[in-house]
Amino acid sequence: DPKESKIGDIDDVLVDKSGKITGLVIGVGGFLGVGEKDVIVPFSAIRTARKNDKWWLTLDETKDSLKSAHGYTYDKASTTWVPAKS
Repeated sequence: DPKESKIGDIDDVLVDKSGKITGLVIGVGGFLGVGEKDVIVPFSAIRTARKNDKWWLTLDETKDSLKSAHGYTYDKASTTWVPAKS
């Protein structure tokens, strides 16, 4: 986020048929995976930063804004992410 705080973990990478990365599925909220919400962030919104000789992926969003975004669940039958039921 803008304050360099951890906002979540990358759970999946979305790739189109040509092999281009189109988005990331990020798990936000919860504790030890319980109560976590998966949201999709467009790959164009992701930036890279180097800090302490390590590379980081950054995003100009806060954890709260991602927690309020629409959630997604992975549908094994169709092998794709689908909007979560409210």
